[in-house]
Amino acid sequence: MMGMVLIMISVQMFMNGLAGYGVKQNRNSTMLWLLHGNLGSPADWKPVMDALRSNGIESRALNLWKYLECCPKSLPEMGRVLCSEIAAQDKHPHICGYSLGGRLAMHAVLAHPPLWKGAAFVSANPGLENEAEQAARRAADAEWAVKCLSAPWEDFLREWDAQGIFRGEEGRDRSLLKPWRRSISRAFIDWSVGAQADLAPSLKQSPVPQLWIAGERDSKFTALARRAAGDKAAIIPHAGHRIPLEAPEKLAECLQQLITATYE
Repeated sequence: MMGMVLIMISVQMFMNGLAGYGVKQNRNSTMLWLLHGNLGSPADWKPVMDALRSNGIESRALNLWKYLECCPKSLPEMGRVLCSEIAAQDKHPHICGYSLGGRLAMHAVLAHPPLWKGAAFVSANPGLENEAEQAARRAADAEWAVKCLSAPWEDFLREWDAQGIFRGEEGRDRSLLKPWRRSISRAFIDWSVGAQADLAPSLKQSPVPQLWIAGERDSKFTALARRAAGDKAAIIPHAGHRIPLEAPEKLAECLQQLITATYE
């Protein structure tokens, strides 16, 4: 049935590798595709999806870990995969990615600009500017990759959440992610920001409408958003890095404005 809400996910469906969840698309409406962050899942988007749905906006959240099950996949390659997969279901989509998902969204936008009606990058880094920074980040992420596979899962999550960028933010239950730890470990290598080119110049030249979003308490990503978009950056008051979980309604308002401005 068109418009039927698909918000319930069973544990077994998630563990079997559900690609994503959301709502079926009405041919006369626009679809927003959502990409979660590192150590995240499609369920992280549910509060945002609920807020969007109340305003008539359909969305679908993808499970990014599924794409690394079979083999390594570089950031540019993953961008092309997203374009191909989404284009098969949606002729003129919008895309929104948070953190790691934001960087993947950037690659998708650059891979095939004519596909996209608009893009939102939430707490996302367009890339490091010099090779020394990139090398240091690749080394750090390689250590996280090893810990992800070798350390007790809860110990690994506690160490991840103890990073300064997440300070003061509540953790969440990520027990369902444990079966995906091999893909998550792979992502630390394949999708490291250290393995990413500096996309800022290319994004500035892109014809795709972009919205850069950051939390007021997240000084690093607020600066990145303002560097990319100037005074058009959306800075969400009182929010930190994990905006989809901390301020879902405010984030939904920003996304609704992007879609309204770009939808014909």
